[in-house]
Amino acid sequence: MTQGTPGTQGTRGSFPLDDYTPYGYLDVPEHTRRLTPKGVLRSRDVGFGWHFPALATSYGGRRETYRTSVRVGMDGALALADFDDVASPYHSKDLVRFVAERGPAHFEAEFVVVGSDVVAAFVDVTSRRHTTVRVDYTRLVGADHGWGESGLVGRRDGDLVVLQGFEDGEAFALTVVPADGDGLGAAAGLPELVAGVTADSAEADRWTADGTQGGLAEPVTVLGEPGQEVTLSAVVTVPAAGRHELLVLLSRGRTADEAADRLADARDIAARVRGTRVRSDGAFWSRAPRLTGDWPAHWRRGLVYDLETLRMMVKPPVGIYHHVWDGMQIQAPRVVLGEAAIDALLLSYADPRLAQELLLGVFADAPLANVPCSREDGTYNMVSADGSVCGTGPQWGYPWPVVRHLFAAHPDEAWLARIYPPMAAYLDWWLAHRRDADGWLVHACSWESGQDLSPRFGDQPLGGGHPAWSVRPVDLQATFADAAATMADLAGVLGRDEDVHRWQGLATEFAERTDRLWTGERYADVDARTGRATEVDDVMLLAPLALGQAGADRAEALRETVRAADPDTTVWPMFAWTAVDAAEAAGEYDTAARVAGGVVDRAYGFWDARRHEPGRTLPGVACEYWPLSGRCGGEGYGWGAFTTHLLLGTLVGLRPEAAGLRIRPNLPADLRVPGRTYGVRLTVRDTPVHVRLEPTADGVEVSVNDRLTKLTWGEEARWDWHELTSG
Repeated sequence: MTQGTPGTQGTRGSFPLDDYTPYGYLDVPEHTRRLTPKGVLRSRDVGFGWHFPALATSYGGRRETYRTSVRVGMDGALALADFDDVASPYHSKDLVRFVAERGPAHFEAEFVVVGSDVVAAFVDVTSRRHTTVRVDYTRLVGADHGWGESGLVGRRDGDLVVLQGFEDGEAFALTVVPADGDGLGAAAGLPELVAGVTADSAEADRWTADGTQGGLAEPVTVLGEPGQEVTLSAVVTVPAAGRHELLVLLSRGRTADEAADRLADARDIAARVRGTRVRSDGAFWSRAPRLTGDWPAHWRRGLVYDLETLRMMVKPPVGIYHHVWDGMQIQAPRVVLGEAAIDALLLSYADPRLAQELLLGVFADAPLANVPCSREDGTYNMVSADGSVCGTGPQWGYPWPVVRHLFAAHPDEAWLARIYPPMAAYLDWWLAHRRDADGWLVHACSWESGQDLSPRFGDQPLGGGHPAWSVRPVDLQATFADAAATMADLAGVLGRDEDVHRWQGLATEFAERTDRLWTGERYADVDARTGRATEVDDVMLLAPLALGQAGADRAEALRETVRAADPDTTVWPMFAWTAVDAAEAAGEYDTAARVAGGVVDRAYGFWDARRHEPGRTLPGVACEYWPLSGRCGGEGYGWGAFTTHLLLGTLVGLRPEAAGLRIRPNLPADLRVPGRTYGVRLTVRDTPVHVRLEPTADGVEVSVNDRLTKLTWGEEARWDWHELTSG
């Protein structure tokens, strides 16, 4: 293992080494909410722990059945605050490396998941006194309110320490072995290890601090009443100074025998799994975008956190999903079209083929044509108060602009031919089931709009599922017009000439309907019960402008509204997207840069924080949204990485087009410093591309693969594909 140096980007075929925050998650791809609940692996000090069925938050549930962590320490230090320094030079979804220092003592530890049920740590430690491995198992007794669970028991079983529930409950098996030796005994120069189990956390802390404890001669138990949490701690000590190379394995099973068997299997393959993870990371990062040059360091690392979070959203086929599918967020994965569209957009900057397959699966595997919000077992999780089965509407996540982007990034007509029919069926479903008596598109409830409980939909005493059939939303009409126009273009590409005229007609109809929602000063929803525009204003009412459907006169009328956008109050991905694109459409490039730059800086500051503050979400992973408080909602949430698009698509201005690559550089004012260079290396249509932005006194010099042009901020230039690939 090698530490690496901050800012080292490595070769194109390797993970970008840097000085990452020592917090984050390891991916458990098989984890689902219903059919295959595995739980999530969240960092704890220098280590990781299972939270089952997920982290106890709004998405993971209010209480956990259990949480079990494995941590590594030395010379009495275990908590992050005990060390002089802890960093993470390697921080992917599949492998996290810690480097810890305490005085002259130090160690490196790499954590990977072997299968779904074993955490392996490769530890290279040089201590002054002793090295510690600690496991803490906390269980909610009788979590399912059933009979047959009394507490926890810890015991020695040959070369293993076993912590298990009794009479029922998962078992965990721990071994600490020399890198190429046997467990819990003298081998390869390692002294006899000392293991202890206790239900007293203070006693476990003393053992950790001084490295001495009695041997584990008899089982140790802790009892609990139903609804009570109980904890056992196992502490294994290497009671010797000097350098030791260790393999730490913590496995789980439904029984102790199953846990032991999984651990034995993992011991044989752990090193190979680690190598596979490194190669997989290298393959991804050989194409993924990297920031170079004078970007703020937390932006450089923030893009990595974003893309690694997005990789976690990609789930293998299971249940009703026959393709890879978008889990939306890691705690309680489910398919939601709006969020999946955004995840696909963001992922396409690194792997457009995978992004296409991801979005195809969302449409092709949907249990109904409207792509209802669903789980892998076929159940729905968005049913309105009147019984309507709902999925997000075409305005949420802008799926049709995403499809245009994906096809431009990788013009695969075979993929287009596969995704076109379910996309058409989706729009036809909306025409058949969500038009009111006068032909306007409406939502069944605010959930279906994506804006849960938005005041746009009036009083909602039944919550987000309250019927909202009377409101005619601006953004819904506008995005349907855009979707129909896109379908006409795609039908033309596919030679479906009979479809082109129909889609063009629908595009015209809903563009005209959108136009009728202009009050003379702004776009406004209409309440069909009164026939009058509602008074509620909202950033999503700028959708016609953002989608290029508002003429110059309306852009001028909306200019002050656009300029009023505030990055401090722009905290959700869809609102940021709409505000920024509306600003660009109005020619307000400084506003677009100010909003996008403010959001990126704030979010990446959260992701890259060096300390996890109480009440804030965990650093090292993208979260649900970006409020100033740092309480950023669900941890491990794909669309929270929308900062990827704000950075690359808005500020750098990278957009693939049919003829080539368009770039419209628009950095925020504080980065427009002459003498600095901001670079992006990425792959576009299988072509390595290096973009450099060099601010000048009166604009910016832009070079793409060493082809230079000079622009003003917000001005665009294009490079055709032949230019990018020649030479």
